[in-house]
Amino acid sequence: MKYLIFLTILIFQFACNQNDDTRSEKEKLLQTDKDFSNASVTQGAAEAFNEFLTPDALELPAGKNAVQDRDKIYDIMKENQGDYKLEWTPQYAEVAKSGELGYTWGKYILSYRDEKGEEQKSYGKYLNIWKKQKDGSWKVAVDIGNSSPAP
Repeated sequence: MKYLIFLTILIFQFACNQNDDTRSEKEKLLQTDKDFSNASVTQGAAEAFNEFLTPDALELPAGKNAVQDRDKIYDIMKENQGDYKLEWTPQYAEVAKSGELGYTWGKYILSYRDEKGEEQKSYGKYLNIWKKQKDGSWKVAVDIGNSSPAP
């Protein structure tokens, strides 16, 4: 009976530690997405995406064809980088129990100047699927976004 109680306590303790690990990874992933957004604002979206995407990343932009490969995504974004500012606010993160995959979603604001030079804003939502890298960092494997009505 003592062994059964000991085993039960051990299993419970292990389960709690896994829960703490998952919670910690969720917080880390959410912070990484916030850092990604900050990099987009300070360095430009193309540079931020180049830094935070996996080499084989897939982008699924609304109303456009899918783009696969970080370098291709960077080249497309770099063409117009000075014409817009992209920032977002992560709303939620989730991490698989295995700790290898996660996702974040949130809301974004795309600011740009129209033909008259007046500032315009477009709003949207996004979902990013993240992969944990060998060094423990998180990188975006899939980026999906589409427009939303203004808040």
